[in-house]
Amino acid sequence: MQKKIESNILKNQLFSKKHSLLLAISGGIDSVVLAHLLKKAGFNFSLAHCNFKLRGKDSDADEAFCKALAKELDVKFYVQAFDVEAYCKKNRVSVQMAARDLRYDWFNELIKKNKFDFLVTAHHANDVIETVFINLLRGTGIKGLKGIPEKTGNIVRPLLNFTKEEINAFAKKEKISYRTDKSNLEAKYERNLLRLEVLPKLKKIHPNLEQTFLNNVANFKEEAEIVNEFLTEKTKLLVSKKGTQVVIDKLKLKKEKHLQTLLHHILESFGFTLSQITDIRTNLIENGETGKLFFTSSFTLTIDRKLIIIKPGVEKTSESIRLNSLNELKSFDLLKLEEIKEFKSIQNNELVIEKNKLIFPLTIRQKQTGDKFRPFGMKGFKLISDFLKDQKLNAFEKENCRLLENGNGDIIWVMGHRSDDRYKIETKKNNLLKLTLVE
Repeated sequence: MQKKIESNILKNQLFSKKHSLLLAISGGIDSVVLAHLLKKAGFNFSLAHCNFKLRGKDSDADEAFCKALAKELDVKFYVQAFDVEAYCKKNRVSVQMAARDLRYDWFNELIKKNKFDFLVTAHHANDVIETVFINLLRGTGIKGLKGIPEKTGNIVRPLLNFTKEEINAFAKKEKISYRTDKSNLEAKYERNLLRLEVLPKLKKIHPNLEQTFLNNVANFKEEAEIVNEFLTEKTKLLVSKKGTQVVIDKLKLKKEKHLQTLLHHILESFGFTLSQITDIRTNLIENGETGKLFFTSSFTLTIDRKLIIIKPGVEKTSESIRLNSLNELKSFDLLKLEEIKEFKSIQNNELVIEKNKLIFPLTIRQKQTGDKFRPFGMKGFKLISDFLKDQKLNAFEKENCRLLENGNGDIIWVMGHRSDDRYKIETKKNNLLKLTLVE
């Protein structure tokens, strides 16, 4: 096993003896065996142990064991105690999720502070098998069949090619002492149930279960790379950026044969769940509601007539801005104010108005239900919502549209789009103000 792991580390360029390693040590057989293997191979590493205080005296005994092991191996030892229950209550997560979050946050702090090159964990072949089964049970694509990678960023897992059976045999041969976490012997957790009851029965049917799975995972990894290349090329044809927004060509996307897979590939990185992606797909196929919104903690997605638009953040109504005088209007950074002598032409982002028609205070605000104005060139009034619909604005543009309201309550300008006909220029010279919307 010693030669095999050294060969594997070298072959796959996981790390070298020049690197400084931080090994996550629990006191269990897997991490303890890995510590002995790294020591015999001459690698430079330290041990880091998390005491979650969940098993009373046993948790403290694990810590004492790891500390003694560090002394035996003559390596540096880091330890941290955690209040897992308090974290669970505060963040409303399971004990397992809390322990994972706390563990990796602390590891990252250690790595940054002490300039370690890699975090090393003792995941092995059986962990890969369990992970693939769990992914299958929860629902997955080919990505979930790849199991656990040997290297993810600065996290390295050099034992993935070794079975639990090999690790046990090596510990017995080398007379290596270790701690046993009794909670791992309870079948109440999903992973433990697979490990203790399901997989042993499968192994009776297929004695080479681990090796077969490792071969399958290797095939899945290669096939996943091919699929990913295909999806990446397709994505380039469908997705573009418009400022901070990501825009997907809805009409082209609907024609794609593998719509669900493409949507998942595009939207997963934004945090959209499988059920949300399925709902979005249904909306597209059934020509559902235009303007429908979907949210993650960091992004908002809307389905428009021709586009799917993703923008950072969750939409919030901004407060109204009140301008009490001409001086305040001059100093307001959203608008550029100029006095002009003659009116010639106007752009959508401009408003030209006779100075004496402005009534302070002016208000800049978002639209409200029932808002209406008389669009320039029209005789009758129109609801702002209908006007914006006619302008073919997407949901985000409608939501962010601002109105300039005169002191008498009239909407003077749908900013960036159309002024009110009641405030059109009567005289084309003198006493004119031009407001330009600054984006």
